[in-house]
Amino acid sequence: MKHASRFCAPVALAALLALAANGAHAAGEIVQPATTASASASAQPAAAPSAPLPELPKLPPITTPEPDPAALQDLDRLLDRLTADDARARTDARGALGEVTPGTVAAVRVRIAEIRGSLDRKEAQLVLEDARKAGRKGLREKEKAEGKAGKDKDASKSKATSKDASKSSKDKPASKAEKEKESEDDGDWLDFVLAAPRPKNDTWRDLVKLLAMERMLANVGTTPAVRELIQLYSYFGELLRIDLQRQVAKLRDRAVPALIEARQHDAKIVQRFANKQLDVLGRAIPGEAVGVTDPQVLADVLRAYGRTRDVDAVRVVLSFSNSDRIQLREAAREAITAIGEPGIWQLRDAYLNQTGNKAPREYTWDRIARELFGMYDRARLAEVYKLMDEGSAHAAAGKYAEATEAFDKVLARSPVFERRKEMVAAYVERAKQLDPKAREEALEMLRKALRLDPKGERAKKIEAEIAYLEGMLLIERGTPDKFPLTKAIELDPTNDRARQALASLEQQKVAPQKSQLRRYVAAGGVGLLAVIAMILLARRKDPDAEPPRPPEPPPPPAGADEGPQPAGGAPD
Repeated sequence: MKHASRFCAPVALAALLALAANGAHAAGEIVQPATTASASASAQPAAAPSAPLPELPKLPPITTPEPDPAALQDLDRLLDRLTADDARARTDARGALGEVTPGTVAAVRVRIAEIRGSLDRKEAQLVLEDARKAGRKGLREKEKAEGKAGKDKDASKSKATSKDASKSSKDKPASKAEKEKESEDDGDWLDFVLAAPRPKNDTWRDLVKLLAMERMLANVGTTPAVRELIQLYSYFGELLRIDLQRQVAKLRDRAVPALIEARQHDAKIVQRFANKQLDVLGRAIPGEAVGVTDPQVLADVLRAYGRTRDVDAVRVVLSFSNSDRIQLREAAREAITAIGEPGIWQLRDAYLNQTGNKAPREYTWDRIARELFGMYDRARLAEVYKLMDEGSAHAAAGKYAEATEAFDKVLARSPVFERRKEMVAAYVERAKQLDPKAREEALEMLRKALRLDPKGERAKKIEAEIAYLEGMLLIERGTPDKFPLTKAIELDPTNDRARQALASLEQQKVAPQKSQLRRYVAAGGVGLLAVIAMILLARRKDPDAEPPRPPEPPPPPAGADEGPQPAGGAPD
């Protein structure tokens, strides 16, 4: 045992030493590539910084502008004609309801608020009910007369049997749904009320004005107008519910944005009304609501989901955030910004689908949204970004002609490119490179630079240079004006060229005044001689002019009538 233990101890020690050597060798093998990699990484140039992420647009709030006084006056005149004693005036005013403009919506809102406080609801219900009964009766009589005139005897017999069947069915008590359907299928309520005029009754006048303004809002048909239309239900309730349903059915897709917003109205009855109407229109869920064809209505639908912060609509709204239409793209991004934090999981899923990688855990919802929008823009504008990079490289090398040419192509493809402010310096430097005589081309470059960043740090200097070039062009054309030069100095006091041009212009103004008097005198003399010559020529060429008579001799003196007498004799 002693020999075995003596033998095992050196073996174990040798094994430990071998393991330590192998570990050191392995560590050396591991450390050496890492050192080499770090050395090679330090030898490589730094990676180019990534493109800046786009800013998140903010959803504009719903505003209620004040009405234009002129629009209020026009609306009052129209409503007064509609409730006048003259039947012809009422008929003309009824036809003018379809000619209103979106500027009338604010005025209608003010007048509806006034009627809301003055209308007698019970009496208005009675007036409306009487008018509807008389109107439906007139419609049935009209249908009967038209049916009798257009059919022969056999058809009239079949009609009689069907009439009997319908009469027997009418004798049975109708259900609530059938009554509601019958009330919904009758004619226009405004026409019914106008057919039974009561111009001296205030309730009748208020009811006519209310129904007329309801039709004005429906004829305008914009989302702000439909908002006011739906608001009528919260003001007047069941008095106008059926008529409002009819107007919404006429508007169809144009009513969808306001109905989506109304699902979160303060009044519960309005919420139920909006949900029911969306269901009737087939636009109850986001996938159906975005099926509208009008781009403006679709943009309003996307913004409506943002205002209601509907998390279920985030995926649908995100699908429009990369649309080729800037109108839809901006609306979708505004809606995502308005929804915000509640939609972070849908944003993470979209990031995973776009990149194949999960978004880092430290990314907030707005960082993920900006990353997504940046990726969408780069994919959609790959060629534009390539041209932008080429233009930036040319500008860095001082080749401003090539840089501005590339930037022109970028702006032609994407006029609101987010990196357009980076182009300003290239256009300004290109204007400086041009020949001093090529002022119009330089003006074009400077105006582009100003449009790209109208509120930037260099904007005032660019405006001053534009004013200076405009003043020099006027001087070259012979119509000098010191106003552009003065404006250039006010915008940029360091613009010495404008100051020198203005001083030179003022000196040139004094010199011509000394020689102008002689010019005017000479011109006047030449003109006077020309007038005299024309008069003389006209007298010579006139055949009817009498020749000048010779002067008559003076009369002889007294006593000189007889001639001289011969000397020494009498006259013969």
